[in-house]
Amino acid sequence: MSDHTPPFDEIVEHTDPERDRLQGAHLLLTAAGAPPELPPWLESAPPEPRSRVIALGRRRSTVVATAAVAATMLFGIGYAIGARDRPAPPVQTVAMQGGGATASIDVFSHDAAGNWPMTLRVSGLASLPRGQTYALWLTAHGKLAEPCGTFTVASGTTEVPLSAPYPLKEYDGWVIVRSGTTGPFLLRTGTV
Repeated sequence: MSDHTPPFDEIVEHTDPERDRLQGAHLLLTAAGAPPELPPWLESAPPEPRSRVIALGRRRSTVVATAAVAATMLFGIGYAIGARDRPAPPVQTVAMQGGGATASIDVFSHDAAGNWPMTLRVSGLASLPRGQTYALWLTAHGKLAEPCGTFTVASGTTEVPLSAPYPLKEYDGWVIVRSGTTGPFLLRTGTV
């Protein structure tokens, strides 16, 4: 042991449960000896490398302008792509009411086949027993003319996508009845 190493018994108490393991490590370290002296060339850190600045000159304004044009184009492309995901606004919104219930129908532009997609929002209708439904109809001269779909309701507002494959100008109103009946009209509106 060198003069700088204190005896093991002074470092670790006799009651330490790790004593045997630590003594084995102590013996290995003392057998390995002291590390070699540090060479003089490692006593000080090497100098930092010098960096070189490259001047952009007139090219800098071209780079900035190109980046601005690219950013504007990317924004425009993103906006155009994002706008495709938004639904088209309705061409007409029809309000309906009756017996304390209310409804509105957003009618969208017809497709190439002549179907008029729509969204019905209804609230205040009673929930029906299982298997029974309500129906939305177009009327002509105040009587049921053509069906536009059936639906059920829950508490609050129910939103249902429906469709009318008819030329809407031929009809004079909309009504909601219980499916399989011709009345009474639970909700109605006067015009299409």
